Amino acid sequence: MIALVWQFDVKVGKNDAFEAFYGADGAWTALGRRSRSFLGASFLRDLAIGQRYLVIEYWSEMVVYEKHHADFQDETERLEKQRAALVDIAQPLGLFNALDVPDRDGPTWSQRSGRPG
Repeated sequence: MIALVWQFDVKVGKNDAFEAFYGADGAWTALGRRSRSFLGASFLRDLAIGQRYLVIEYWSEMVVYEKHHADFQDETERLEKQRAALVDIAQPLGLFNALDVPDRDGPTWSQRSGRPG
């Protein structure tokens, strides 16, 4: 499993819109869910700096993520333009291998109910 990590500094007054965009029911997450290899995401807000967020997307493997990105290039670009209106800074922090991942019956961290499928 891989994890793509991003940091976003959101424009003043845009927190609610940004949280709706990246949240469990948001447009960005909905696009990821169109791939069976999208395992979920963690969406974190900095307690000290309220405009700063981390987004960690989990994918089964890099080659599948790249194919998803290519298959949905037009939609991804449209969503990136929407995101640009909400953020001052979008900074990729890296691509990571997930270690010691517990066995799961699905990506509970990306589901609204918190319960597997």
